[in-house]
Amino acid sequence: MKQKNDLARGNDERGQTIADRWIEPFYDLVIGTVIGQLADVFTGAVYAKEYLHFCSLFIPAWWLWTGFSLYFDRFDRNARFQQALLLLSLIPIILLSVKAPDTLEGDVAGFTWFYAAARILLLGLYVYTIWVDEEARKPARYLLIGYSLGLVFWIVGGTTQNHVWQVISIAIELATPWLARKSLEKIAPTEQHFPQRLGMFTLIVVEQNVMGLSTSLSEGLWHPYRLIAAGCGLVLVILLWWWYFFHQEEFLNGRLKGNGLRYSFGHLPLYLGTGTMAIGVTAAIDDNDTSWWMLVWGMTLYLAAMSWMSLKKINAARRRPYVWLTGITVAIMWSTAYLIQLGWETLVAITGIYGLYLLLAYRIIKDQGEPVPDDLSDTEDDSKQPLQIG
Repeated sequence: MKQKNDLARGNDERGQTIADRWIEPFYDLVIGTVIGQLADVFTGAVYAKEYLHFCSLFIPAWWLWTGFSLYFDRFDRNARFQQALLLLSLIPIILLSVKAPDTLEGDVAGFTWFYAAARILLLGLYVYTIWVDEEARKPARYLLIGYSLGLVFWIVGGTTQNHVWQVISIAIELATPWLARKSLEKIAPTEQHFPQRLGMFTLIVVEQNVMGLSTSLSEGLWHPYRLIAAGCGLVLVILLWWWYFFHQEEFLNGRLKGNGLRYSFGHLPLYLGTGTMAIGVTAAIDDNDTSWWMLVWGMTLYLAAMSWMSLKKINAARRRPYVWLTGITVAIMWSTAYLIQLGWETLVAITGIYGLYLLLAYRIIKDQGEPVPDDLSDTEDDSKQPLQIG
């Protein structure tokens, strides 16, 4: 069987079949729907305890998508066995989303075991790679060992009803690629295709948030404050979408080098931040003043993720003003929200502050000259790159 990618592939010519090109977006759509629906589980007042519960469902769902996506970007051989396991994994993933509401009542068994089933299928893919692909065997073995250990802890937690074991499980699995990062640089994600996957999945997650906004607005009387909150929520979503894809085109597409972990993991706070803001916007439309903090916390996660993913691609002279502006903006948002502590009024204020931030941040980084050279990796220091203003 011919391997479709050599280990030093530097472009997006992956030799995909027609099946490949359709399976991936279908998979993204299913997982994106699952993540988008998690916010619908949490209605009414959302305090710290409920939010931690939301995170405990959100992070495993995101990790499933990331795990399968990175595997297929690195190790896909157009094999029917691989495609079959990917499609088969959709069954436990869909059932996982169905069982998510039951976790609010303390029934976590379904969510636990369906997650474990999906991870077992991913481990089967790594076993297949170790068996058939000699060149990719070493990094695949590292990941298989770490993920298997994490799965053992997850199953122990599900069996004993002790969720501490499951927290340890997720921590082990998240740490595994970082511990194997040197080996993973030899079989890095594609420069074009994987950023496009991240972008398309982001678009799906944002679309789910828009659907939640429209659903919330349709379930009550159209009071003026609800219309104002919905309008600000829509403007906020558009601005979040635009800023993300501006960064995507400016700093990421075609310039993803090294192991790709900085960008794949950087999307966790980005997705979690947008999901958190979606809950906050829904609460604002429903005039629920107890969840005002979720708007600011979600924005904090989003801005932190955007800064972390793009910072090394910004010329050194522009980097410090950009960081300072972002930090000051977050501080102003928290101060303003704390003084208001009301749902829809906080949403209006956050939208205005964020819009002003975009105007200033765009002026800082838009004309920084020639892009950072493509030969920079995730681990290489580009602080000595000269500033060129055209």
